Amino acid sequence: MHPDVERILHHECDTPNETPNEDERRRIHAELPERVRSLADETLLWELMSAHNWDDGFAVPLAVVRHPRCDRALALRMFWELDDAARIHHADEQHALREQYATEVTHRPEEFEHLLGYCTTLVERLRDGSFPLGANSCDTGFFGLDDPALGPRAGESSGASPGPDLGLELTPGARRLRVARTRAARREYENAFLLPVVGTTGTPAAD
Repeated sequence: MHPDVERILHHECDTPNETPNEDERRRIHAELPERVRSLADETLLWELMSAHNWDDGFAVPLAVVRHPRCDRALALRMFWELDDAARIHHADEQHALREQYATEVTHRPEEFEHLLGYCTTLVERLRDGSFPLGANSCDTGFFGLDDPALGPRAGESSGASPGPDLGLELTPGARRLRVARTRAARREYENAFLLPVVGTTGTPAAD
C-alpha cells in the first residue's frame, strides 16, 4: 500500500497517545480532506477507496469525488459498487437522504453534510460528464455491446452510442442478460451512469 494512502486510512495512529482524545480526533479528521487532495493521481484514489471503511463517514469519499484527478471509472465504481447512498440520492434528490439518514440529520449534522455533499457531487459530476477519463477502468455491467437496440432513445439529448465494445467473450445467454439489464436500467438512469469505462491501462484490480 502506498504510504500516503496508508496515512489516510490509519489516521488515528498519527497521535502520540495510543488512544487519541476527542480534541486530537477532531484535529486529525479536519486534516483528512487535505491529505486526500495531496494524493497524486487516480490510481492512489482508487487504492484509497478500495480500503476505505465507510463506517468512518463520508469526509474522505467527499474529498475523493472533489479531487481533480478522480476519474470517471472510479466515480462509477463508487456509485455502483462501494456504497449505495448516491443511488438513494439519485432516486429522489429532494428527500431520500434526509429520510434514510434521519439519525445523522438530527444528531450528527456535520456528518450528514459530508454525506449530502458526497452524493450531490458524485451524481452531478457523473451526470454532466465532468469526471475525466484516467487510468482506471470500470465495467458497470451495462452497454458495451454493439447492439442497435441499445442506442439512444428517441429525443435523448446526450447522443450517447451503445458504448465501447468490451471485447467480452459472452455466451448468447449472457449477452441477452446484459442487453436486458441495460434496457431495464435505462428506465431509471441516464446513460452517463451506465456506460462503462474500459480499455485503459494500469487499472488496479477491484477488490
